[in-house]
Amino acid sequence: MNVKKILLLIAFIAFIAGVSFALYWVFFRSVQPSSNDDLGFSGGIIPGVGEGIDIVEDPTGPSGLPWQEYDPEGKVSSVANGSLTKVSRLSDASVAGLKATTDGVKYYDQDKNQFFRINSQGEPELITDKKFYQLDNVVWSPKDDKAILEYPDGMNILYNFRTGEQVTLPAELESFDFSPSGHEIVANWIGSHPDNNWIVMANDDGSGLRLVEGLGDKEKDVQVGFSPDNQVVALYREQVDMQRQEVFPITPDGTSLRSFVVQGAGFESDWSPDGNSLLYSVYNQNTDYLPNLWVTGGKSNNLGDLKVSLNLATWPDKCNFAGEGSLYCAVPQGLPRGAGMYPEIADTYHDNFYHIDLNTGTKTLIASPVGESGRYTAYNLFLSGDGSVLYFTDQSTGRLQSILLE
Repeated sequence: MNVKKILLLIAFIAFIAGVSFALYWVFFRSVQPSSNDDLGFSGGIIPGVGEGIDIVEDPTGPSGLPWQEYDPEGKVSSVANGSLTKVSRLSDASVAGLKATTDGVKYYDQDKNQFFRINSQGEPELITDKKFYQLDNVVWSPKDDKAILEYPDGMNILYNFRTGEQVTLPAELESFDFSPSGHEIVANWIGSHPDNNWIVMANDDGSGLRLVEGLGDKEKDVQVGFSPDNQVVALYREQVDMQRQEVFPITPDGTSLRSFVVQGAGFESDWSPDGNSLLYSVYNQNTDYLPNLWVTGGKSNNLGDLKVSLNLATWPDKCNFAGEGSLYCAVPQGLPRGAGMYPEIADTYHDNFYHIDLNTGTKTLIASPVGESGRYTAYNLFLSGDGSVLYFTDQSTGRLQSILLE
């Protein structure tokens, strides 16, 4: 009888050990990429171009990136040259709807409730005398003459700055984006019940509304936005396991292109101007759950192919493409472990600015911005039309700032 009990106990312990190993294997082991495409930078975005990441500045920070310690008594450069760089404040109030155009940078002044443009002399000038009170968000058309104005109470207005005409859009719409032509919009329709939640498309005046894909309760996992080639209107992410997510591109007719798997969670992305590349960030165990930037193919026939790690701990919304093969990013310094899961942590960490050549993989420290407020945490980076000025919004004040580039 005692022998039988002992055998049963041994069998039970073996069963528990097997289950524990299975749980570890599925959820907690480090998942290794299946090909060299996922291992990191082995060249440029184009296969065979470049030989890897080249750090061109020194000293290096804890992440291996070049960085600049803040010294209040240190010399501050008037132009970005890899050192402490002077920041110029362009607005006295918080701004929204920042957009760089061929005729200047446009923005909404949240104190004056009006739209301004920074002209070639670096001075603000009114776009229109009309006031728009308490706007929550602004989404510009690629043609720059129209914008969707979102209010805190859910009201959405399409306003034409050239003609002064305005159209009220349904309050159920949110997360807007314009098509590359500016003639269509895509958005999430959020109803009173998850069964009524949809990705929808419409003409830019709100007419011709049509359903694209049901959302259910998954709207937080859907990033709405047109690809530059007009073939994708949204990206849906789905957790595969603790270390991977599968990304499903959704087309205008509601079908899905070939999905792709990324090595991490928290997928966020942004298209390059011509749509040849998709910039994205994920975090996983191997990055200490910090965000890591990647670039992959962006066209419908190679979306998700040739994944290349940029080894930058930041997010796509802190970056801006300068053409197809060039990228500027604000990179937080000294992020703690796990920051990828809680991006708001980065709001209290100061940034250094980097330029990344996507053809060679070279990362160059261009500036440690410093000004009247000391160091800065930046978002909404935009490059001027002639490439001489880098604009950004200061996280702590919401003000529009800029630095001069060499």
